[in-house]
Amino acid sequence: MQEKEWTVDPYLMGAVVQSCGRVPQVLYDIKKIKSLELTEQEQAVWSGRFRQREHDFSLIGEMENLHTLIISTRNPLTVDDFSFLKKCAKLKKLDLVQSNFTDCAQLSQLASLRHVRLPERHRLVNAQVLDTLGARIEFGETTTYDYPIEEIAERIREQTRKTAYALTLQKDTEPGLFDSKLGGLPYWNLKMAYPKDRTGRKMMLLAQINFDRAAVDERLPQQGMLQFFIALDECDYMYGYDGDAPDRQELFRVVYHETVDYSVTQEQIAQLDIPVSNDPAVAECTPVWKPFRLAITPQEVCMDVSDRRFDRTFRSVLKALNGKNIGRKSASDVLAAEDYWRLANALSYCGHTMLGYPVFVQFDPRTNAKYYDTVLLQLQSDDACDVCWADGGTANFFINSEALARRDFSRVLYCWDCN
Repeated sequence: MQEKEWTVDPYLMGAVVQSCGRVPQVLYDIKKIKSLELTEQEQAVWSGRFRQREHDFSLIGEMENLHTLIISTRNPLTVDDFSFLKKCAKLKKLDLVQSNFTDCAQLSQLASLRHVRLPERHRLVNAQVLDTLGARIEFGETTTYDYPIEEIAERIREQTRKTAYALTLQKDTEPGLFDSKLGGLPYWNLKMAYPKDRTGRKMMLLAQINFDRAAVDERLPQQGMLQFFIALDECDYMYGYDGDAPDRQELFRVVYHETVDYSVTQEQIAQLDIPVSNDPAVAECTPVWKPFRLAITPQEVCMDVSDRRFDRTFRSVLKALNGKNIGRKSASDVLAAEDYWRLANALSYCGHTMLGYPVFVQFDPRTNAKYYDTVLLQLQSDDACDVCWADGGTANFFINSEALARRDFSRVLYCWDCN
């Protein structure tokens, strides 16, 4: 075979690289390919002998050992010339549903075929050739996924819109003992035992919300103080998270004071000898390095794509819009990567919140999302305000809505993830 420059469609080159495990250096690498599946993966890096040319699939004709060829792109692939098929004498499995294939005469010399999938029969010419093939013939509907991302996003916003509470950090105001805040010295009822982790060490305040000074609806307490504590666990730097028991409250604690004793002083709390987030000695053990006062304001939010329930919502919206039933597929299964991220960006919101939708950097870890249906508190990384969950992560505290209505904070799930 003469070593020359070949022009190749980027989708084909992506499949070649996937099959070879690298960018082929010579055409001999192409000859060894036995199985080829064309997906959404294009090839960005090219070697000297291969040059990009859309719709050119002639290189497949050099794959003399090819036994499987499948086109499974989300949108139909346009092939300028299918004559390469005549050279693929060893083909056993062929799927061309997601292509512009029409002329069955191209298959007449493929005696090894055992399974063939083609576009709808009414689109084909020379279909009589199919009767001469010793293969199982199937016909499928060529599908085009041209989704109106903006309209889908708007429908999801309409279906999932609800009121949450944004927690805005007040950068220029030093928080007091009784303020809603992140980090710093906590308020504490001196008649109560201060929270300790399972090793007996005193915990550190992560956040506290003073409902005496917050205008919130009845889903949240109308008075008192809600506090979130985490263990120092300075060996593991897990910020109080226990992946084996995320709702056991042995390395974190959620405490609700029905009433606040405003006669307590900072000096009295300091005498408890408790760790505080702005102490340089514990800097590596806390995601909050500086205390900040919190302003609490209503915020309208909608479901984020990382929510475990999102794909069910996406499927229902898609069916309502165009009647398409995608089974149990997810949004990332059916949308091109750029469309998926457009949708994600259109629905995303950031910041510290209560009662919103959860945001996850990696995935939703709730195995019992039906029970833990409410975001009691969400804190996101904010380098500008010295809040950082490892590498740009997000923390969530989940509670059951009925338990929250009873003001029962004994069963809360705490988790965080990062990049």
